[in-house]
Amino acid sequence: MRIYILLILICSHSLFAQKVKNEFFALHNIIRGDSTYNTFDKQVELVKNAGFDGIEINQIESFDGMKSALDQFQFKGSYFYVKLQLGEPIDNRLENAIHKLKGTQTIIAPYILADKLRFKSNSPEGDSEAIRLLQIISMWSKKAGLQVAIYPHFSFYVERTDHALQLAQKINRKNVGLSFNLCHWLATTNLTERTQLKSHLKELNPYLKMMTICGANDIISEKKAIFDDYILPLGTGNFDTYDLVKFMVHTIKFKNPIGIQCYNIKGNKPQLIQNTMTVWKEYKTRLENENENK
Repeated sequence: MRIYILLILICSHSLFAQKVKNEFFALHNIIRGDSTYNTFDKQVELVKNAGFDGIEINQIESFDGMKSALDQFQFKGSYFYVKLQLGEPIDNRLENAIHKLKGTQTIIAPYILADKLRFKSNSPEGDSEAIRLLQIISMWSKKAGLQVAIYPHFSFYVERTDHALQLAQKINRKNVGLSFNLCHWLATTNLTERTQLKSHLKELNPYLKMMTICGANDIISEKKAIFDDYILPLGTGNFDTYDLVKFMVHTIKFKNPIGIQCYNIKGNKPQLIQNTMTVWKEYKTRLENENENK
């Protein structure tokens, strides 16, 4: 009888206290530009000690310095943000950099640029070139055992999630998908499209390798710098970021890394790091104690 009661209690607890196991990482802009934490070593040590699971490797120019710091502090480079330019050769340093990441589980996240006079947005010619470049990245990444996440970015050639999804589906390789980035999704959608977010995320989910979140305002920004509305400290703004995370983790069982976007957030960066981790821990506590079926 006691064993039976114990089993009931264990099962009940598992329903209400589901552990959140998603890796939580920081984009490099959470600390980049700080006058005190002004080296990769200092930045990696600070972010690791704050409780994050990893940090972005931002651009090929930063690779050697960041990789050295990551190795020194035994910390993870959660994703490697790299540029692909349509109609131009891939940076000849990139293949070797991806090779050096073998075994790290770092996600390779290409953003895609184009000369708009040469390649119109979503054009067959542009998509064909994008697919060709992404296939090369996919091949290099597969040899290193790594995943590729196309990174939609406002005003770039691939700026919308639906475009990134189309490219991933055409490439049709297991290690190629995309990233959902809250700020860029807000910047490229209208209010009607936003009402369909959850159904859209269900469509994306089989291809989602990672996502990035932030505080944000759910408005059509009229500011000259629209990201002043779409990138705010986590836990602020009128967009319900917690509900987004809850939907991803509980409803569609998203297991992959979640990152925090802090581009151009002003103020004390070490304090921003601490505040962000405080809010994330609050999110986790709520997620682990709420019944997903409510």
